[in-house]
Amino acid sequence: MALLALVAVIATLVVVALLPQRQRPVPDASIDLHDVTVALYPQADPTAVWSFRSPDVVYDPNKQDTTLRNIQDGRRMVGGKTDFTLASDRIVIDSNDNLHGEHIQAHLVSEDVNLDMVGAKGRQVLINQRAGTFEVPRVTVTDPDKNTIVFEDMRIGFDFTTFQAGGPGTVGYGEFVVSSPGKESP
Repeated sequence: MALLALVAVIATLVVVALLPQRQRPVPDASIDLHDVTVALYPQADPTAVWSFRSPDVVYDPNKQDTTLRNIQDGRRMVGGKTDFTLASDRIVIDSNDNLHGEHIQAHLVSEDVNLDMVGAKGRQVLINQRAGTFEVPRVTVTDPDKNTIVFEDMRIGFDFTTFQAGGPGTVGYGEFVVSSPGKESP
């Protein structure tokens, strides 16, 4: 009798084990936040802290990315000092802490240089944390004297000491605005 009960229990366990497992569906939901400050501590750049003030932030758990809209007071700090600021209508922070956007403006504080970075030909601006670079399809660099240089397909280091641009079919040109003595340049 005990042997028969044991066989019945084992048979029941086998049947239960062979039944298809029901998986719980992940709700198709996002987390919406309003009027927040977001801090980013990139794993690939542990000395840096990024912060952004944004009126609208959406976290998508399925994609594991965060979209920030109308960024106000975006900045990267190292050792408590701001090395550059950022502004954009929309930036996405992906699961690797990289930032993506169609149009991102950055101001490198130590160099007093502005970068107006724009996506092109289906490619977005990428701020690559692991490489420590801006990877930009098209960038206009403006120095304190309002001289501008435009590059395509450019990679610029966060510290602005390394950069490479171009390749076959890309553009790089400069525009220098010279003012008459005693007059301000436009």
